[in-house]
Amino acid sequence: MARLQGKVAIVTGAGGGIGGAVCRHFAREGAALVCVDIDSGSLERTAESVRELGGRVVALAADVADEATAKASVAGAMEKFGRLDVLVSNAVCDLPLAPVTEIALSDWRRSMSVNLDGAFLLAKHAIPAMADSGGGSIILVASELARVAKPGRAWYCAQKAALVNLAKAMAVDHARQGIRVNSLSPGPTETGRYVRKHDTPESAHASAETLLDRLADPDEIAAGAVFLASDESSFMTGADLLIDGGRTAV
Repeated sequence: MARLQGKVAIVTGAGGGIGGAVCRHFAREGAALVCVDIDSGSLERTAESVRELGGRVVALAADVADEATAKASVAGAMEKFGRLDVLVSNAVCDLPLAPVTEIALSDWRRSMSVNLDGAFLLAKHAIPAMADSGGGSIILVASELARVAKPGRAWYCAQKAALVNLAKAMAVDHARQGIRVNSLSPGPTETGRYVRKHDTPESAHASAETLLDRLADPDEIAAGAVFLASDESSFMTGADLLIDGGRTAV
């Protein structure tokens, strides 16, 4: 039996490499989806790939920094599918590499509004709907950079570390409602977002700094999301699932 049969999931950042892979894996496992992304073109490509797999999907082109997006996402799940079981908060706003001395306050606040506030807003409005549906699983997509640092990524390291501890705190607050909350921390992954920062795909893989000497495939990260969304992880909450090819091991 499909591991997510009968479940309904919201996935933000659905148009990206990891988000798109999560949506397709969820669809294959039987979940209905509300896919959210600010980029309508990439969002529609993900939605179409879900439909091609026979999946049920609602696509919402919107900014997760706006509270209205969280409300609309939850309303879409309830109105179209009648329940909400899973939230994957995966949207990300990137900044150019720079130390804190060179980051404009407006850029810092914009990245924070997407990368951290967006997760808060989605959880705030998803939790009551999940509780009404009998419980569920919230997955905050963090990063191995919640644990280690890279030059010019202070904003990212800080925000991803915050997501890891936000998941722990929400796990404590909502366990009695049958809601599990975990973070998922990918290592460097072969997405368009990552590869664009390098001259060639080969140089991108060479930069991975993993023990396996390569980048992750987005499907490898999506497999972790399926595990956290499914009943296979029913005794797992307040944890961080690290899928980083050993990058943080040494």
